[in-house]
Amino acid sequence: MKKIQLGDIYSILTNKGYGFLQLVKLPDNEKNDIELVRVSYDLLTKIPDDIERIFLKDFFYIQFPVKEALKKGLIEFIKNTDLSNDFTVPRYFRTEHYLNPAEWLIIDKEANEVKHFKSLTDDQLKLSPNSVWNDTYLKERLEEGWKLENWK
Repeated sequence: MKKIQLGDIYSILTNKGYGFLQLVKLPDNEKNDIELVRVSYDLLTKIPDDIERIFLKDFFYIQFPVKEALKKGLIEFIKNTDLSNDFTVPRYFRTEHYLNPAEWLIIDKEANEVKHFKSLTDDQLKLSPNSVWNDTYLKERLEEGWKLENWK
């Protein structure tokens, strides 16, 4: 099996077409870290030659077990394309408070800090989930047209 690399683009087949993800961060260690991908909101009926263009506009980030999904044939490698020179992995993510559904948690991955918020600003609404999604969950979200802005 091909070794996964930054910039690898993969397809995942849903009931509404192909979804696409691109590997943007490899695990820091082998034991408990999972790959970070950016996921396009678009579902397409075929894979375009210039697939990398799909990641220029609407996408979100999630942790996704790329190596495992590839091994199990749940995703398919399409091509590798370089990440832009100015690309940086997002520093902030958000999640629903697990004990208090009226609150959100904003996670600062660099400082390893968590802050509580009762409501989110427009910028905070654009933060990606701080969670690991498996293939089934990812397909369901893509098929239902899930978007960060509507995740409230």
